[in-house]
Amino acid sequence: MENGLFPARIVDPVTDSNCYLLVREGRLAVIDPNNFELLEEALQKRNMTPDVVLLTHEHCDHIGGLNALRERYRTVVIGSSACARGMQSAKENMSRLMETFLYYKSGEKTFVHYRPFTCDPPDLQFGDSMAVPFADGLLEFVSLPGHTHGSSVIRFGDLLFVGDYLLPGDRVLTRLPGGSEEEYERYAKPWLRTIPDGMWILPGHGEPYRMDEEVRIRHDL
Repeated sequence: MENGLFPARIVDPVTDSNCYLLVREGRLAVIDPNNFELLEEALQKRNMTPDVVLLTHEHCDHIGGLNALRERYRTVVIGSSACARGMQSAKENMSRLMETFLYYKSGEKTFVHYRPFTCDPPDLQFGDSMAVPFADGLLEFVSLPGHTHGSSVIRFGDLLFVGDYLLPGDRVLTRLPGGSEEEYERYAKPWLRTIPDGMWILPGHGEPYRMDEEVRIRHDL
């Protein structure tokens, strides 16, 4: 979906993860660079280069294109300090386990080779929260451990990039590397309850949608 100021969405065909392109006043923020080839195609089409790269969490399906993106462009990467630790481990970023995960997710029907990798840490890191000016507004980061230790949400106006929280049709997974049901209940869930109706939710998988009572009921918020 791309309509006026609404972010474009790039879907990785292997993992179904989303990458978003947020464009404001000639500046471009890339959220969760999943697939470099598709991302590069989108950048060339728009004749743009990324000013900043934002990470919602450390799992490989959301950072798979980061290394190539850094090699191609000079840009600033922002993520939580916990995300920084996790992305430097092939176990914690899940790339070592992704072949098995995708195989069972397909109902044991499809095998996809997925090479383990690690990424250097973000250039700019935060602990609990941080706000960074971007074009005509603020990028607001809030650390919400639960799905992973390094999971965060990123707000820009009425847009909320939630990573692997509030996925359409799916409950939050806390049994993957870095996940913690205790942290989700203690930190992430109370904050997610505060999201106002009408805010755009841009999930790490699936179509964007607006927050409403049905979403709260579905996710037990």
